[in-house]
Amino acid sequence: MTPDLRPRWWALAALLWACPVQAEEGAEGEQPPAEEEDPLSPYRMSFASLTEHAIGTASQPVAFSWRRTHTHLAGSGSFLSELNNFDSARAGAMVRLPGRGSIVEISTSYVWTWDTHSSRQLALTPYRQFGRPSRLELDLTLVQPLAEGVVTAVPGIFPATQMVFNAYGSVRYLVYPSGFSGMNVKKSLAALVSPTLTEAERENLEDHRLDAMEVDPARYGLMLGLGDDLYFKQGLFVSPRVMVALPVLAPATETGLLLWTDLSLAVGVAF
Repeated sequence: MTPDLRPRWWALAALLWACPVQAEEGAEGEQPPAEEEDPLSPYRMSFASLTEHAIGTASQPVAFSWRRTHTHLAGSGSFLSELNNFDSARAGAMVRLPGRGSIVEISTSYVWTWDTHSSRQLALTPYRQFGRPSRLELDLTLVQPLAEGVVTAVPGIFPATQMVFNAYGSVRYLVYPSGFSGMNVKKSLAALVSPTLTEAERENLEDHRLDAMEVDPARYGLMLGLGDDLYFKQGLFVSPRVMVALPVLAPATETGLLLWTDLSLAVGVAF
């Protein structure tokens, strides 16, 4: 008797029908893998927002950063062209105090004045010229940088330097030590704050002036000028400049020397 196989085929058919269903249910029940969080997402900005904010700063190439120094010490020398027949030269020392945007200079100098052939010839006549005998000078100067950058020199054996183009404004104070001869303390203090030389000082300077000279009475002066600072990597610097005296204070100082020039050169080191 042949056995009845129909129940087994039905069981196989039921098994084949159930397997795909379970696979589909398993696929639907699985959770998709979680997306990793972008660590840069908090910092992302739209282009429109970026254009309204500073993106960065540009660096400035320097061979020597003078703004990071504390003190500059220098010696200076200059030739004065006072537009008269006398020659004058000065030498001294200065202290420079740099800030973030400017430099303050405090300097003291001694000025030597001597005759020339023209002044000796003038002394033979009754005419006299305004001039200044040998003296001390004190300067308070504000140095304002206008432009700067790294430059190379010719010939190429010189290293690259930091060049700063400056504008200078200076108040100059003149002291004639021999002018205080025979004056008491009260008169000397009063003379120091006077914008002009006192009568006692002028009388004392008669023995110290040059023959063709009429002593200029001004005690104060205002100087303006332009020049450069050339800094080397080691901190050494050279500072040539041209200063011009302006007669702004002439009504108060009664000076007879109006427009004249001071050609100077300072050499020093920055710490």
